[in-house]
Amino acid sequence: MKVLCCKLMIVGCLLLLPLAADAAVLSGKATIDSKGVAGIDILIYPADVIDFNGAPAYRFGPTAADGHFSVDLPKGQYYLFAKGKDLFTFYGRNPVSVPNEGLENVNLLLQPVNLPAPAQKAQVKGGVLGVVTEDGKTVPGAIVYVYPDLTSQFKGMGLGMSAPTDAQGLFELPLPAGTYYLVVRLRQNGGFAGPLQAGDRFGYLPGNPLVLQENQVARVHVPLIEVPEKVERYAASMFGNTSITGKIVNAKGAPVAGSQAMLYDDPMMLNRPLYVSQKTGADGRFILSFPQGGVYYLAARDQLGGTPAPGEIYGRYQGSPDHSVRIRTGKSLENVEIVVEEVY
Repeated sequence: MKVLCCKLMIVGCLLLLPLAADAAVLSGKATIDSKGVAGIDILIYPADVIDFNGAPAYRFGPTAADGHFSVDLPKGQYYLFAKGKDLFTFYGRNPVSVPNEGLENVNLLLQPVNLPAPAQKAQVKGGVLGVVTEDGKTVPGAIVYVYPDLTSQFKGMGLGMSAPTDAQGLFELPLPAGTYYLVVRLRQNGGFAGPLQAGDRFGYLPGNPLVLQENQVARVHVPLIEVPEKVERYAASMFGNTSITGKIVNAKGAPVAGSQAMLYDDPMMLNRPLYVSQKTGADGRFILSFPQGGVYYLAARDQLGGTPAPGEIYGRYQGSPDHSVRIRTGKSLENVEIVVEEVY
């Protein structure tokens, strides 16, 4: 087994925070195998929390006989959970933005909680020995990421990551004593970075946060779910009500397919981007949505991770000398062009 060291769901509704006048409607179902499940509680946390130790800001439940839920809450970004007897899910697109027009048809796919942990002998003296499964079958090639809290909203590499799970779906992570959140990602393209796409797999340890004592080896089981659709329909507000739309083009002004626009908060644009658009289609159009206005820097490329390499497509926004755009919270900046070319 490979080891990679870390770098360190309408029956009732209780609202725990007052509603704003412009409350939006969040609705959907809690399901198993596409069938609604009754008696499930929906827990909703604002996206600015740093952990899930406290009570949720909004709580709905139990779900109706068909698994349906519907709740009014202020527009904003939220983490969605569903919990029932021996059932659990952490929504695969958390945190999700609920825009003015609301968000519907959210499918909270339930998973069993008390899954058997691996019995193999651990190679690490302290940390985690775990197994990753989907529908009861072990999953090779999945990556486990470790985060100390929610400040990153589980974006980026976190404190560290495991080697891909082996043929038996097993992984090990050496970790010192501490409190951690474990999430698992399996991208169809085999990559390690970038936003998850519909059809990718995502897992959230039901026992998060995991508290480790000195020299303790925790044995865990993380089930995967398929990342749901929704990005295309709600792309303009998926990550907030502030947006930039436009086209990625080549030097002749022709649209470029297969590239992604990237939003940074640093002028050098060397660190991980704050937000990344979906890949452009034949029309070259992109949408970036995010919560807060401000001064940002724009670039586009066809690959994620590291500095652009020869043969890649890359370019920076040329509408200002420093490649920046200024936008107010809740506003939309349209018809932005980013010119890209091949890196030599």
